[in-house]
Amino acid sequence: WPSVEATGVAYNTYWQARVWDGWALALVVLAIVSLVVWPRPGGAFLFAAFLVWGVAYAVQLIFPSLTPHLSGPVRLANLIGVPLIAAVAFQEVATAGGVSGEALTAGVDWHPLLDVLRHLGRVEEGEKALTAALARIQRYIGVEGVALGVPAVDAVPSVRFIGVYPPTLNDPPTVPLDDHSVLARAVRSREPQSLSDPDREPDSASLLARLGFEHSGPLMVVPLVGERDVLGLLVLANLVGERPLAEEEERARVVAQTLAVAIAHLNLRRAAEQRAEELSAVMQRQEAERAKSVASLQAELEQAREEAQAFARRVAEMEEEVARHRKQAQEFAQLFQMEQEHAQEAAQVAAQAAIYEAELKELAEARETLEEELNRWKQRAERLEQERERLEAQVEALQKVTEASQAEAAQETVVSGSLVADARGNIILVDGGARRLLQASQEELRGMPLGALFADPLWAQTVDSLLSGDAEEDVVGITLEQNGHLIRAELSRLATKEGPSGYAVLLQSKTEEEENRAEMIASLAHELRTPMTSIVGYTDLLLGESLGILGEMQRKFLQRVKANIERMGDLLNDIIEVTAMESGRVELRPEPVDLITVIEEAIMGLSARFRERDLSVRLDMALALPPVRADRDALYQIMLHLLSNACQCSREGTEIVVSGHLEEAEREGLPSYVRVSVSDTGGGIAPEDRPKVFQRFYRADRPLIAGLGETGIGMAIAKTLVEALGGRIWLESEMGVGSTFSFILPVDRGEEEGEEA
Repeated sequence: WPSVEATGVAYNTYWQARVWDGWALALVVLAIVSLVVWPRPGGAFLFAAFLVWGVAYAVQLIFPSLTPHLSGPVRLANLIGVPLIAAVAFQEVATAGGVSGEALTAGVDWHPLLDVLRHLGRVEEGEKALTAALARIQRYIGVEGVALGVPAVDAVPSVRFIGVYPPTLNDPPTVPLDDHSVLARAVRSREPQSLSDPDREPDSASLLARLGFEHSGPLMVVPLVGERDVLGLLVLANLVGERPLAEEEERARVVAQTLAVAIAHLNLRRAAEQRAEELSAVMQRQEAERAKSVASLQAELEQAREEAQAFARRVAEMEEEVARHRKQAQEFAQLFQMEQEHAQEAAQVAAQAAIYEAELKELAEARETLEEELNRWKQRAERLEQERERLEAQVEALQKVTEASQAEAAQETVVSGSLVADARGNIILVDGGARRLLQASQEELRGMPLGALFADPLWAQTVDSLLSGDAEEDVVGITLEQNGHLIRAELSRLATKEGPSGYAVLLQSKTEEEENRAEMIASLAHELRTPMTSIVGYTDLLLGESLGILGEMQRKFLQRVKANIERMGDLLNDIIEVTAMESGRVELRPEPVDLITVIEEAIMGLSARFRERDLSVRLDMALALPPVRADRDALYQIMLHLLSNACQCSREGTEIVVSGHLEEAEREGLPSYVRVSVSDTGGGIAPEDRPKVFQRFYRADRPLIAGLGETGIGMAIAKTLVEALGGRIWLESEMGVGSTFSFILPVDRGEEEGEEA
């Protein structure tokens, strides 16, 4: 039945159902015709059944029901016709039975046999049901005495009689087969054995006496034959009148078959009960073993809980130790700074002592001269004494001023300078700090174009984009190298209502003291790795269950500890990396790099985190991008930090877009560059927070920035690496939507020359 038709058509009105009902009606009519032409016993029941079915199928064809799919008239006809056919079948079986038709017509009463079958059907009563049925067996067969025996479990083949009717004063005995030949013959031949004259076999005649009967007469032993063995023996006897048992043999066979089935069922029931008892014993043993196992597991669980508590205490001790080491490191840094200050003070005191010694020597000589001319130059000596006191006061004041200047100079860690250019980009003002950084005089710098201030082509390109108005921001930062030192330059547009009125440049250079501070931070970060490695090792040991089985809650706690330690390790790596870049120890190896391959590797590295947040990444790249001139590892770190930020701040179930295209150079002599952007769905970053995104160590004492996923210094690392590769990075954000981080890198000049050729 097609699925389309099944939704709109009732099956009883479908053509397939009509054909089926037509064929059924035709078969019913054919059966009725055959019964009329060839009548047979029981034909009336069959005729009535087929007539009911014919009427039902005719009604179904003429008046089909829409619901349900099954026909009501046909089901009603089945309820009427099937019992009629069963009645015909029962009549056939009864007619074809072992009793001849003449016996049935003679009016034999079958009620005693049915009574016997009903009593033998109560197998759950066991041998009591078999014993209770002996009276009904005696009446059905028509003998004067009946006894029933079953095989006995003994070394000698024996028969254990379980019941005798009529009851006697003796208990049912157990007799060996060899003591009574008629019993042995019945077991071996598996056929009924008759003994009409007991005097011929005295051992067999004595069987009736052992059963408790006072008289003896003809007897018959009928074996109860099962599928394989003889299940029992039925002993029949006529005790008075000595009437032969030939006429009762047929009934005895019927009863023997019924008793065999009943005893077989009884044996199966006993075997099942015995098996049930064995299974119950096994289950009790297993339950006891399970209780022992549960107790053992509870003991192991308690031990594991104690070990976990001990481990938690150990972790707390390690954390305290880490805090103590951190405090000691701070104290060592303070002591080192104090020692430096003491050394400077000692040097100053030594220099001052030398000055004082020279002055004292001069004063001693002057004193000798004055003593010689004391009488003549007494007044002059007094004036010289006053002059000396005034000079000492001036020396002391100068010493204080010198110490204050040295303390102020020790606090300065960055040499900075600034200069101002007019609206055309020519320098008009330069301060002393800028002249020292650039190592040029006021006359050399005044009037110079801003683009010629540094030889780096990226500086000229940045200045041109700011002067032409193509820059997206009013403040642009770039890191340059001048005379072996890194200089941070920030260009800002001085805007008015009429337009740009000029441009300001702020220059900053790091001193040796800041480099020492960065080295100290890197050293402390390396020192923290040792206890962290120990914590990770102990955590892995416990998670591997080498010291015992862990519970679900214990495993979650340990996994959380490991995840936090690994996160701390990532933060330390970021600190080491940024301090290494600040101190200039990072060596970049620029080479032609396929940008698309690096982006795909970074996406694969964060694929697990994307799947965890149900995020998808779409690449919107140009069909062919030329290689960029960059360090491959540094470029991979840049993409990793940008994608990680997008993954952390984007809403779950949204899409992250990574785009890239080629930007041609606006002027000859400047390189072309590739622009790469990563867009997220984090809701955007407020305008007042955007200048803080790329600051290093910003979040140490300030709140987090809404819309930014990175909570460490990842964005500062990305900015430093981009600028170290000769590029520039910036942020574009739309509140309520998301942010886009973009950077540019110069194209490999060898590739550009190849394309031009």
